[in-house]
Amino acid sequence: MPTSESEPRRIVVDDADRAMRLDAFLAKRLGVGRRAAARWAERARVNGRRAAKSRVLEAGDVVELPAPAVARAPAGVAEPHVVCEDADLLVVAKPSGLPTVAVGGSAQPSLASWLARSHPELARVGREGESGIAHRLDNDTSGLLLVGRSARAHAELREGFRRHLIEKTYLAVVEGRLAEPIRIDAPIGQHRKSRTRVRALAPGDHPRYDVTPAETTVTPLHALPGATVVRARTRTGARHQIRVHLAHVGHPLAGDRRYGGTTAADHPSYLLHAAAVAWQPEGGPARSFELHPPDGWRAVVGRLDDLMS
Repeated sequence: MPTSESEPRRIVVDDADRAMRLDAFLAKRLGVGRRAAARWAERARVNGRRAAKSRVLEAGDVVELPAPAVARAPAGVAEPHVVCEDADLLVVAKPSGLPTVAVGGSAQPSLASWLARSHPELARVGREGESGIAHRLDNDTSGLLLVGRSARAHAELREGFRRHLIEKTYLAVVEGRLAEPIRIDAPIGQHRKSRTRVRALAPGDHPRYDVTPAETTVTPLHALPGATVVRARTRTGARHQIRVHLAHVGHPLAGDRRYGGTTAADHPSYLLHAAAVAWQPEGGPARSFELHPPDGWRAVVGRLDDLMS
């Protein structure tokens, strides 16, 4: 693996991946789709030479990928910061506007690229380009993310999310007046007309669709003119879960135009913040972390301290 951002990345083919095509190998190791893998294959070298994407790899082959350009935070986006750090775990605050992971093959600024600079050893943890990140937040969502600092710690976090053992608490501003707590139990599947959207479905069997079970509990906290500040809790982690669940019950996030929200001048994007995370590691003490919403919420909500009580 590289020790500097200016060096190419070197991946050695092991016995488990022998006889794979170059593009399929890159899709697996980089965690990207077929098109992104094909783009990477065009830029890759195998044992120092250009190779076709259909090249069949042998154990011991060395695949070199050009180093991405150094990615910096976009203008106007706050820098991430570490909330807690120990031998196994990083708890990181991601600002709104910064992707968790860059789109495959791009030099887009991301939390993963920031981690690769601040903690270079994370390049060896998890999938290529993810810097040990165990879960994701949408680009415009701020808040807490968990990062495993070793293969073992990363795998344990991923297993905790897979088994729904890790509870995540979000704060959100939704359109309309929500007066009572609600529980939303609706699986989430790909939207039929859009590759970038998902949709909530009625509970039950859906043999024609690849769906993810999803459950969200929502509690109103504070009434605003035409909107409500809510707390949303979930142990499942379907893509866009909170955004699509709230839209499903008629309360889209204010400003979330992708799922039916309207944009206001004082918050051109939606307000969704991963405020807390809690879990019980096997054989260890319970762990929990909290993070106040960013100051940008003050113009809409006012007293942030009241939201965390």
